[in-house]
Amino acid sequence: MSLGKKMTYCGIGLMAAAVLFTILVAAVDVKPIGPQNSSVGLAGLNSAFADAFGVNKVLYGISEFGGYIAILVAVGFAVIGVIELIGRKSLFKVDFCLVSMGMLYVVVGILYVVFDKFAINFRPVLEADGTLESSFPSSHTLLAVCIFIPGIFAVGRIVKEKTIAFIITLCMSFFAVLVVISRLFSGVHWLSDMIGGGLFGAALVCVYLGANLMYENK
Repeated sequence: MSLGKKMTYCGIGLMAAAVLFTILVAAVDVKPIGPQNSSVGLAGLNSAFADAFGVNKVLYGISEFGGYIAILVAVGFAVIGVIELIGRKSLFKVDFCLVSMGMLYVVVGILYVVFDKFAINFRPVLEADGTLESSFPSSHTLLAVCIFIPGIFAVGRIVKEKTIAFIITLCMSFFAVLVVISRLFSGVHWLSDMIGGGLFGAALVCVYLGANLMYENK
């Protein structure tokens, strides 16, 4: 079995795990431990983690900054894709890693809308206006995984200068880790939100990588 197929099957397995974990969060140990007595799944695990680390505004600010960097990176790849489309005059001639990245972004957007509309959990902190905000899965974790990791893969395909590619890869790796770690310990998400974001992100990235590897080896 090719590496591309293995990655794709791994992604499917991780997506099944993400769905199962979502069901567990929605149904197991649900207690009103959140702000305004909002119900939270896996309450024992989540409350223990929240109590251990509390809220850190500095880390929250760092994670927000990293999130903006992720969006800028996504916009950058979108611009490159549009430039290729205009120059090559056919979508089929645009690098597949960019076309499939666009599809990945659409799926991430759909997930965001679905989980925002059908909230599984609400954040352990209130918004500035005193309202609750859906928190599962962590959108920053999802963005970090689904933008920076595919970005690293794409850079290796479209940037010919190895030194530049290495520097860009190093920067994106740094921001991927920075966003996830700072978000995890910032206290604005439950632990289950982070796990959920990681599972969904890893599943989508594995499918992205698998599809690209199979395309390259067809």
